[in-house]
Amino acid sequence: MRVRNGPAVAHYPPGATLGPRVLPCFEFVWMLDGQATWHHSGRAPGATPATVPLRPGLLLLSRPDLRESYTWDPERPCAHGYVSFYADGAGDHRDWPTTREQSEPLAALCRYLLWLSSAGSPGAAERTADVLSWLLDVFVRGPLGADAEELPEHVRRLGDHLHAAWRAGPARPMSLSELAAAAQVSPGHLARLFRQRFGTGPVAAVELIRLARAATLLQRSSLTVGAVAEVCGFANPFHLSRRFRVTYGLPPRAYRAAPHLDPLEPVRRAGLLPLARQLLADYP
Repeated sequence: MRVRNGPAVAHYPPGATLGPRVLPCFEFVWMLDGQATWHHSGRAPGATPATVPLRPGLLLLSRPDLRESYTWDPERPCAHGYVSFYADGAGDHRDWPTTREQSEPLAALCRYLLWLSSAGSPGAAERTADVLSWLLDVFVRGPLGADAEELPEHVRRLGDHLHAAWRAGPARPMSLSELAAAAQVSPGHLARLFRQRFGTGPVAAVELIRLARAATLLQRSSLTVGAVAEVCGFANPFHLSRRFRVTYGLPPRAYRAAPHLDPLEPVRRAGLLPLARQLLADYP
């Protein structure tokens, strides 16, 4: 693995463009701020062009046999991380994916590459090559369990909306109509999607994740039950206690005193663990 340029961050004013060009090597690109469109086609004359919208949370791998250009967000400045490299001995890469959701550990590896670029330590260049090899391997083969944990686009958008709302205040409940609007589908379609994939409706699924947050706080903080209820969007301690007992089989105080209980077990059983991780990643 030989690095050609980067890792680094590039900044662009609104409406900027790049290319067309043909890279002599591979390049990872991930948006940090704003959006863009990647245009690409094969080198051969008359090759069919294609476009890929780029946004934060999506990792792109460009490759040496593509003619490419970029159009940056016309309304706002953009920034993206990138690293270009030669993958010696990579073999046939025609079946490699072009993009992947920048889930973990891909996101962590990209952050680490940018950190290494500013570290200035004597071993940074060698470590960068190692991390880049890991990033390429995980990108091409996929994270372990990725197929099982891949969330549909509608569910991902719903999760983004919940995550933003919960970071700004309590983990409040949301109506089916608000969840459907966030997912950009009809309420009926969202309900069918959740029942087919998770065996429960979206409102109940969100409550299960709120309860998992409450269970985690009971185990890992000294907050009172009333404070946990407030943080997790329940009307009062009695409301939390009633819903908590239905899911965990114990009232909150008894759960706090019980050893070796997994607060995520109910969401794991329901298949909601990927969504729960998206929503609870910033919380204890």
